[in-house]
Amino acid sequence: MKKFDLYVTLSTFGEVNPEPLRVLEKSALCFGINKSGKRPTSDEVLRNFGGAVVLVAGVEDYDAPTLARFYQQGLRCISRCGVGTENIDRQAADQLGIQILNTPQEPVQAVAEHTLCLILALLRKLPDLDRDTKAGKWKRHTGNLLEGKTVGLVGFGKIGKKTAELLKPFGVRILVWDPFAAPELGVERAESFEQVLRQADIVSLHCPPTAEKVGSKEFSLMKPGSWLINTARGDLVDDYALAKVLESEHLAGAALDVFPQEPYAGILLSTKKIILTPHQATLTEETRLAMEIAATQNAIKFINQNNPNNQNITKS
Repeated sequence: MKKFDLYVTLSTFGEVNPEPLRVLEKSALCFGINKSGKRPTSDEVLRNFGGAVVLVAGVEDYDAPTLARFYQQGLRCISRCGVGTENIDRQAADQLGIQILNTPQEPVQAVAEHTLCLILALLRKLPDLDRDTKAGKWKRHTGNLLEGKTVGLVGFGKIGKKTAELLKPFGVRILVWDPFAAPELGVERAESFEQVLRQADIVSLHCPPTAEKVGSKEFSLMKPGSWLINTARGDLVDDYALAKVLESEHLAGAALDVFPQEPYAGILLSTKKIILTPHQATLTEETRLAMEIAATQNAIKFINQNNPNNQNITKS
């Protein structure tokens, strides 16, 4: 097998725009790209990565034993095309000396816009209107205005702040729960997670996987007729508990872009009053291009900075 400096695991690398590939070609590095057209398993990456020093990676799993095998064959860095790194055992990576990079800024606008899109679609019942109209049923569904609602943002990092910025023109009260975020003009800081659940008409999750989970207890605290949005992490929401509160009509609706297991095949597929999107909040042409370029540039920078002391790196 040919020896690579860099290997790209992404199944759609350069499809939206060839510029990321041009960035690689200009680097003069020896690289390989996943050509399968699908998300690879970690074992498939291991078979094909050619002992690369850096992986430009997606969301395939890298547990401790897998990282050890990669390290033995030369891996020193994983450059994630995206924000989350939960698919990587960070403790094992740190112990091995494998550096983890990501692209935290590039997806912000796209995820915030997707969140706003899901909120509006839920309130105006767009999926129901579309389904009935296409079925020949001229049936109108009474929706709700966003104006005047209390929107609870759980997590107030880059994406939470951008979501608040997009929401402000709608005339909403923005209630934020994030113990690590500083208060900002135009938003109200909650004293607890429970306060957000009790007071918000719309609860939108923008927090890391180690944050508050939403299960049966949390759903019972939410206002009757409220809505839940999750564009953050799939493990934050108990899908069985969510299905139960939707069926009981305690919640008016929910919208999820992330799931406990992906591709998702669980109970919510047959649950009413819910919008499901296949983990694609970042999937705009502009965002995907920016993420791929940033992840590639991060990888190239790592190689160039480590080249003098790393004998595994050989220019093509």
